[in-house]
Amino acid sequence: MSAIKKHPFAAIILAAGAGTRFGAPKVNATLPDGRRFLDVVAELCQTCGGDPVVAVVPPETAVPAGVRAVVNARASDEQVTSLRLGLAQLANTDVQGVLVWPVDHPFAQLTTGLAVVDAARLTNAPIVVPVHDGARGHPVWFGRETWRELMTVPSGGARAVVHAYGSRVQEVRVTDAGIHRDIDTRADLDG
Repeated sequence: MSAIKKHPFAAIILAAGAGTRFGAPKVNATLPDGRRFLDVVAELCQTCGGDPVVAVVPPETAVPAGVRAVVNARASDEQVTSLRLGLAQLANTDVQGVLVWPVDHPFAQLTTGLAVVDAARLTNAPIVVPVHDGARGHPVWFGRETWRELMTVPSGGARAVVHAYGSRVQEVRVTDAGIHRDIDTRADLDG
């Protein structure tokens, strides 16, 4: 039996935001090589072993093959709203956790996603975050035991849940500066 079957997990791509500072929704934004952010992040999630991969997207957004679309029509809502929509899709599955990868982090590397998943499997930590140069970034692992808090946290979103878990959060040191490369504006693509 493979490790994935022993510790099945899903991935959620948070991609429903309006992209106000970017000038358009980032879900359909493209990298200089022409690939959409969504396609890049979906491939990373699938290669890491996420099954299913759920993309929370605005209405009428085409998602890559093998990705389950969940529509969040309220782009102005906090990001935790999209996370909750994604988690609701997983309620009746046997996944043990979820790799959450915001669509505006297309430069985070596959090796980082794999390191986060491996650390979750090895430590059974409720939350696993990658760390580069002393700062946390994305993607982040949330074990199933955290989902109730993610679904009900009154303010601060997922960040508040991570903070509440304190020393139980497993940090994974990576050499990937892409974990911090949040594409908020078009100028960020040049970074």
